[in-house]
Amino acid sequence: MDQRHDERSSPARTRDAMINPSLGIDALHFSLPRLTLPMEALAQARGIEADKLRFGLGLSSMAVCDTDEDVVTLAAEAAWNLIQREKIDPHTLGRIYLGTESAVDAAKPSSTYVLGLLEKRWEATLGPRSLKHCDALDMTFACVGGVDALHNSLDWVRAGSGRKALVIAADVAKYAPESPGEYTQGAGAVALLITENPRILALDSDFGVAIESVGDFFKPRRTFSKAILLQEAALLLGQTLSLEDAHTLTQSAHAGFWGTPEAHIDQFLEHPVFDGPFSNDCYVSRLREALDQYQQANGHAVLKDWDAMVFHLPYAFQGRRMWPEIAVELLDAEGRLHEIIEAIGQPDVDLQDRKALAKLWSKTAQYKAYVNAFIAPGERASQEIGNMYTASIFMALLSTLVDSLHQGVDLAHKRIGFLSYGSGSKSKVFSGVVQPEYAAQLQGVKPFHHLDQRTSIDFATYTQLHQRRLKSPASKPSGASLTHIGTEGTAQGYRTYSLA
Repeated sequence: MDQRHDERSSPARTRDAMINPSLGIDALHFSLPRLTLPMEALAQARGIEADKLRFGLGLSSMAVCDTDEDVVTLAAEAAWNLIQREKIDPHTLGRIYLGTESAVDAAKPSSTYVLGLLEKRWEATLGPRSLKHCDALDMTFACVGGVDALHNSLDWVRAGSGRKALVIAADVAKYAPESPGEYTQGAGAVALLITENPRILALDSDFGVAIESVGDFFKPRRTFSKAILLQEAALLLGQTLSLEDAHTLTQSAHAGFWGTPEAHIDQFLEHPVFDGPFSNDCYVSRLREALDQYQQANGHAVLKDWDAMVFHLPYAFQGRRMWPEIAVELLDAEGRLHEIIEAIGQPDVDLQDRKALAKLWSKTAQYKAYVNAFIAPGERASQEIGNMYTASIFMALLSTLVDSLHQGVDLAHKRIGFLSYGSGSKSKVFSGVVQPEYAAQLQGVKPFHHLDQRTSIDFATYTQLHQRRLKSPASKPSGASLTHIGTEGTAQGYRTYSLA
């Protein structure tokens, strides 16, 4: 496996990638919350071994949204950062597609709030509604929604001439306190400009897709009887109330919380219902299926073609931990299992027990070197941010590209493989070739510098933010900010944003 670079970066492959017409990512930028919680603080408060989180899962800290930050502010800031850097004329943008599972409204797309904030930025110089002819839409499929937005926008750009699409992947990953997902929390947004003849990454046209309807992770509407809720409220006050009296009282209410016309109250929480081991199995299963379809298209061979891999990362080390089991199958299909056996150093190893074989291989120096070369660069930002849901795979791309520049490694003409997943469940596998201009296009895009500038908070502040008990921001607002949520009349629940 250590000889693959020579095969993949041949002059013929490079020339082919450069002369074919291309579509893809012309510019990249990001936005992250202002606050961070060190993982040691969470581990100590929850009685978890800190080394398990750091060395086992690759978690050092998590991004935490302040009171005035949400998916809209993160998406708007990522978009504006990209627009400013590229000096984009709003009239050249044909669409703004947002991939998210953290929408702030069940009807009005969060992308429309983003569009409105961008128009506010331009209003002083261009007047109002500079994006009135730009299409805007949210796309939701758990953590793969951002890839769906990208895939859809590529088709739209391909169908015209000179079209530009702004794709944003943004999310806030929030789990119930003390749940096994709490330490994987994070938040952030990545914005991508999709054009013809892109200067960062030319995407290959083949996408492998695999989908199955399962319940590994979901955010349901929970339904509660009004009468039973009133009984429980009475108990909190030290009183008893019969179910019949509770029904009578709730039916007579005509205003406020109890005055809704239905006999039940729907509760929607940001916390998902999930089965971690089952979700991991679904991730691996969909990925295998999507990889199979991808490889069958035009004879792709990922172990020979790809120079780097970026994964959707629910936690930083997810990719490196699940890849051995998949790679063993790929190597077997190529008649190369002997390479693994040699690396393990056990000639009598059971080749039929693939899980055990993959586990043994994952501990070898060969596999660790493979991780450092192909996977680790995409993990580095995730270690300091946590799960970004739809934005995770694109932050892994940005991490890979920026890390290469820091390390003095030239990725121009190299092929990067994307392995995405969204619970529910779907995987998309695709690839792209890094363009010669990528380094110049990333000047000023500094995710690692930004990570060092965040405000660190203690566990008590994190708890107050998680429970939404803080009334004002814990840090100084900047850029797009959530300033008000309506409480009366037709504005009840409507979110108002401003520019700090």
